[in-house]
Amino acid sequence: MLEETYKLIVDFSIKGDLAYLSHQETLTMFQRALIRAAVPLVFSRGFNPHPCLSIPFPRSVGTQSIRDRICVSVQFAEKPVVDNWKSAIQQQLPANCSILEVQYDDRKSTFQPESVCYIFRIEPLYANQLHEHLRCCKKQIDEKNSIEIRRYWAKKKRYKQFDMAPYLKELTFSDDRIETVCHISPSGTVRVDEIMQWLNIDPERLREPVSRTEISWSQN
Repeated sequence: MLEETYKLIVDFSIKGDLAYLSHQETLTMFQRALIRAAVPLVFSRGFNPHPCLSIPFPRSVGTQSIRDRICVSVQFAEKPVVDNWKSAIQQQLPANCSILEVQYDDRKSTFQPESVCYIFRIEPLYANQLHEHLRCCKKQIDEKNSIEIRRYWAKKKRYKQFDMAPYLKELTFSDDRIETVCHISPSGTVRVDEIMQWLNIDPERLREPVSRTEISWSQN
C-alpha cells in the first residue's frame, strides 16, 4: 500500500522555565521528541535533511503558552490511532510541556493566527500603582485613539515610532491580573515587550512569565 503524506497537528502547552526557550530551541525539542516517539516524519531533501515541522505563531522568549500549535508532515499507509501518538510524544517531552490534542489533516492545511490573548500577573502592591495608567490605556482603545510606542527595527538597527492601535482589541484588568487581546494580520502584530512598554509594566514585577492563551486560527 502506498504511503500518503498528511499534516499532523499537535496542540500543546509550555509553561514554567520552558517559557525561556527560544523559537529554535522549541523546534529542536519537538524534533527530538517526535523522532524518539517513532512518529513517521517526512524529512527535507539535501545534504542535511531535517523533519518538516513548523510553529505557525512563534512564541516570544519568556512567554508561556496555554495552548500552542505545531504542524508536522508525516507519512503513513494506514491511518494510525492518534491517542497512541499523543502518549508516545508526551513521554519524550519535559514535564512543563504537555500535549493537549493530536489530530491529522489529509488536506495539508495551513494555519494563520487571527487573534491572541496575553495575561500579565503582577505584584499586588505594584498593581495598585498601575491602575490609573491602565485606565488611561483602556480609554485609548475604547476611543480608538492612536497609540504610539518606540519599535526597534533590527534590520535598520534603529528605533521608529509605531502605532499599536490597529492591533489592540481589548484591555481588562483587576487586582493583580492584566489581560490584553491583540489582533494579528498578515502584516504583523504587536509584540509582548511592546505591550509591556505601553502598559508601563516592569518585567521585574511580574509574578510569573507572561501567559499567551486563546489563539484563534484561520485554516486554509
